[in-house]
Amino acid sequence: MDLTRNAAATTGTPAVELFGSFHLGETELALPVAALQEVVNYPAAVTPVPLAPAHLLGLFNLRGTLIPIVDLRQLLHLPERGERSASKIAIVELGDARVGLLFDATGEILRVPAAQKIAFDRPDNAPLVICGALKLNDGDRILQILSAAALLGLPDVPQLHHRAAASGRRVQPRRQTVSFRVAGAHLALPMAAIQEIIRVPAMHPSPLADAICIGMLNLRGTTLPVIDFTRFMGLARDDAAAPDEAASADERRIVVLSQNDVHVGLMVDEVRSIVAYRDDELMAMPAYSRRHVALFAGCLGNEGRDSIILLNPDALCAHERIAAIARGHHDLYRNRPQTGATARERSLARETYVTFRLIHLLGVRIGQLREVIDYSNDIVVTPGTPAFVRGALQLRRELVTVIDVRAMYDMPPYDDMTHAKILIVEHRGEKYGLVVDAVDNIVTIEAASRIPVPAMLTRQLGNGFGNGMKEAVELPGRGTLMLIDPATLCERAAAEADAEAGVEA
Repeated sequence: MDLTRNAAATTGTPAVELFGSFHLGETELALPVAALQEVVNYPAAVTPVPLAPAHLLGLFNLRGTLIPIVDLRQLLHLPERGERSASKIAIVELGDARVGLLFDATGEILRVPAAQKIAFDRPDNAPLVICGALKLNDGDRILQILSAAALLGLPDVPQLHHRAAASGRRVQPRRQTVSFRVAGAHLALPMAAIQEIIRVPAMHPSPLADAICIGMLNLRGTTLPVIDFTRFMGLARDDAAAPDEAASADERRIVVLSQNDVHVGLMVDEVRSIVAYRDDELMAMPAYSRRHVALFAGCLGNEGRDSIILLNPDALCAHERIAAIARGHHDLYRNRPQTGATARERSLARETYVTFRLIHLLGVRIGQLREVIDYSNDIVVTPGTPAFVRGALQLRRELVTVIDVRAMYDMPPYDDMTHAKILIVEHRGEKYGLVVDAVDNIVTIEAASRIPVPAMLTRQLGNGFGNGMKEAVELPGRGTLMLIDPATLCERAAAEADAEAGVEA
């Protein structure tokens, strides 16, 4: 490597350049101000990225744009530092690509004469991450210069190229996804790609020697391999922070993915919510590896919390390793063909339900739900409403009436809202949020197994609770699931609100 002193007279560079200085431990680095968009504090919510190299710490949402965070310590082979809460992120921009560089602290803005800048060159003219040095205070202070172009050009540094703004103002339909946790990552799959979600049953060992296949199970005549999704995604659980084994096992679910004749179960740590979005709300994912970029459809903002990474089910099922496992089990255990009905008729003969806890286990057809969200403390109390109406919640510029279903039916009040969810439904053009204890599962049931509940039984339930339950289905191994009709709850809420208004008038 050659050291060459730049001279303004011979190179045409300006006589004075502006640099920002940064600290990484004992090392002081500099970046040209022209390449710096801004410097921000280390974000409170960072989304881990599956299948990422170790130096990609995650993504954060900066005013609607996803910014990947790169740990320069690993790239520059500097000693690791554990605490990051006081760190700074320098947003480096080159063309339409942006990346956030992690530093311990910011320094100052320096006006440096060209004579004090030394450039580092390689004989093959390949770009260098450390492209030069600044010689200040008569040589007592040396700052190494980072090359933004070289950093953004490294193979494993993510490239985020911003999408052009969508033309027109046409209202886009909302799509539904199911979000879940895998180690520290918050991921989601389109609802249409998920056959069902089940609790973890006893599994048989798989005869295929693959580390990510943790077993297999028989699901109504189909042999289903189960993938350890944490291991497949290259994520690591924080064992020190993990809950006790019993609680962790109770929250785990198997997401049954059915796409393009590939059927696999994905073991996840926890199913979180049903999330609705429009295409224009889907933010571009940074591409940090050509092998994996197709697996990610984009990223969804999550109301100030960690963002949700949306997976591409087609690419997931086409992934060489998953496809090989699914094909191997299919070839070993020929699944029993169902006769007497076409594939479309079989799909129409099955219905999907979301099961939830309201002290008891209840269910609602998934087509009756718009989405499921975490309980929020941002509910605004509205005067003059029935006691079971908690208030109004703003959800993407729409007001939702939040109903405490426990209070509606004189059930014991909540002691803890940590796991509570809000089921978002729509009735007569109005949106309602039904507060429930927790979401349990997403299950697919034969339509023929749905049976009406006798009126005499619903009248005996008291407090009108039975009025919302007209049907029941049998869950294999779990007993009878009572189905609740959200429209009945919304009608009651509207009727009692009208009665309250009439009394006040």
